[in-house]
Order: sequence, then structure tokens, then C-alpha cells
Amino acid sequence: MKNETISGILSGIIAGLLFLILLFLLRWNIVIALLLAAGSYVGLSLLLKPRRKIGSRDVEDIPHGEELRRMLDEARKDFDAIAHAMNQIYDEKVWQQAKRLKLLSENILQYLEEHPERIHDASGFIDYYQDTASMLLQGYVDLQKSGLDTEEARQMREQMEHSFNTLNTAFELQFQRIMRDELVDIMFSITDQLMYLKANDMP
Repeated sequence: MKNETISGILSGIIAGLLFLILLFLLRWNIVIALLLAAGSYVGLSLLLKPRRKIGSRDVEDIPHGEELRRMLDEARKDFDAIAHAMNQIYDEKVWQQAKRLKLLSENILQYLEEHPERIHDASGFIDYYQDTASMLLQGYVDLQKSGLDTEEARQMREQMEHSFNTLNTAFELQFQRIMRDELVDIMFSITDQLMYLKANDMP
């Protein structure tokens, strides 16, 4: 949105300068000067408008591209929240769990950038699993900051640590489900290679 605002302002400035030059310097008719300035504004706005992309593809070229871009933007916000919370965790064990969540999340989002057609398949990961992870990690950080060391606080920390393990497993399963077609292709390719080696008696 910021880049679009800048391009709009720049287009307006150039169109305004063109109008002033045509009207006062070249003494053109005011109506013609206005029309040419307006046309230049529209043309420049289209030319300078930043192209929204998912990976290397323009959003406009992808079916339901705007919706997919919005979903990916939401996923990026949760990823940033996970990364931010991870950097505030003191406990080494929990930090390692958070680091694993961050890495899996990063890999999934990178895959979705490269395969936007799979973003709808990842809606469960984006809307539930990743969102839950970001909220739980922030809750852990808040509990850590409180300094509470009561029995109840210790039990809550233990429950959260168990939840982080469960979420890491869920992230892996979600990634596997999103990549199912590629994994099948890889398995077939490996099987073909093994059969070729066996048929040719190669060690």
C-alpha cells in the first residue's frame, strides 16, 4: 500500500508539472492541457504501479490471486510473531522447540510462495496451526516475563512445552500433506532409479 501511495503521488506531481508547462510555458489551451495532464497521470499510475507478486508470479495472473496473497500475508504475520517470540525465550529446551517451529513455518511459506496453487490446501496450517503456535509462544513469553514460579505457573509451562512438541509434529504432518504430490513424484523417481540399477546389475 505504501508503494502504491508513493507511485500515485509521483504520478500526480509529474502530471501537474506537465499541465503547468503546457499552460504557462507553451501557452496551450487550458482544456487540452488538462486532458493531456490527466491522460499522463492515468498512464503513469499504471506504469509506476507496483506489481503484486506471489513468488515470481504476478497476483493478477494467478486464479484467485488476491485472496491467496491475503492468506499468505496473514501467514507471514504469524511467522513474524513466532520469530519474535522465539528471540525472547530463555529456556534452551523451549527455545529449540520454538526454533524448530520457526524453521518449519519458514519452509512451508517458502514452498507456498513457489507453489501458490497450494495455498488453499494450506488453509488449515495458516488459520489454525501456525496461528495457535504464535499465540502459545507469546503466552509463554508473557508467563516468562511475569517471573511467577508457583506450582500453577510451572504446570502451565510444562503444558505449553508439551504443546510445542505436539505443534512441531503437526507442522511436519501439514507440510507433508501440502507437498503430497511432490513427495509421490520423488518416491516414484527413486523407485524407478532403484529398478534401473537392479535391472542392470549395478552395485
